[in-house]
Amino acid sequence: MSTRSATLPVERSYLLKAWFAVATIVLIAAAVIALALSSTGSAPAGGTSPKDVPAVADFGPTKGTHEPIVVNGNVCGQCR
Repeated sequence: MSTRSATLPVERSYLLKAWFAVATIVLIAAAVIALALSSTGSAPAGGTSPKDVPAVADFGPTKGTHEPIVVNGNVCGQCR
């Protein structure tokens, strides 16, 4: 005559074993992910020394135009 909320000792041992199994799987998965991320050894973007910097094409100084945009002879009101 047990109630619904009663836990038998046999059930408790199975639940404890299941909890340990799940906890072990989660810890192993976390360790594998941590090792995989640390073993990539990726360097920061652009490298850390001058010889790591890739050759970039130099197109010279920029030519900025700071004049207002004119549309049909009128200065564009949105571009001021």
